Amino acid sequence: MRALIGSVLVLALMLWSALTGPARADAPLPRDRIAELVVPPYALGEAVGDQGVWTLLKSGGAQAGYVFETGPMAPLPGFSGAPINLLVMIDLQGTFLDVRLISHNEPIFVSGLGEAPFHRFFEQYRGLSINTPLVVGTPYGQGAAGSDLVYLDGVTKATASVRIAHESILAATRAVARERLAGVSAAPRGRHPGGLSRPVDGRHGPARHRPRRADARGAGRSGPVPGRLAPG
Repeated sequence: MRALIGSVLVLALMLWSALTGPARADAPLPRDRIAELVVPPYALGEAVGDQGVWTLLKSGGAQAGYVFETGPMAPLPGFSGAPINLLVMIDLQGTFLDVRLISHNEPIFVSGLGEAPFHRFFEQYRGLSINTPLVVGTPYGQGAAGSDLVYLDGVTKATASVRIAHESILAATRAVARERLAGVSAAPRGRHPGGLSRPVDGRHGPARHRPRRADARGAGRSGPVPGRLAPG
């Protein structure tokens, strides 16, 4: 029942966005603010366009990829109505190097669970590729067997917020991949083979229907990864 309610909330928010238009996109952050979010061995390069996209440099000065905000490029309204702005770093092959929370106004994380589970959710993207279908939730049912989907753990009681953040990440990253990464074709949106997904609370059940799951370091792996996301 909770899974159904959470999925209905996400669909309702996306329908509202489609009917009323996207949330107002904030102006990209200034260079110094982005630079302090990029940690070694990487450094911030030059701006590319006017939507908050920058080149990402290796320590020796060669280009490593791109760094960008999701807010200016994919201002999907969160549960609060305001976009969730994230910093995304990808390499030249479309692999996520890091995803970090910049700003949000999601009530469940502001005055409920605290921000720690939200930050841990974004750690799962490291090492994953935009070329791979990524889904938030728990795989279940026979349709999951042999699936190419990679599942990211959701956060109990915050289903709508994490899925909207996920869609913002994918939309912005696909846009950069299409425009900037030669030969990289972003995967289509992942769909659960068994129907609606279920958020998890860190206490995983049997692993037989978890063919591929992202761990905290981001690499796809088999089996459950206990204790990463806080219980709701």
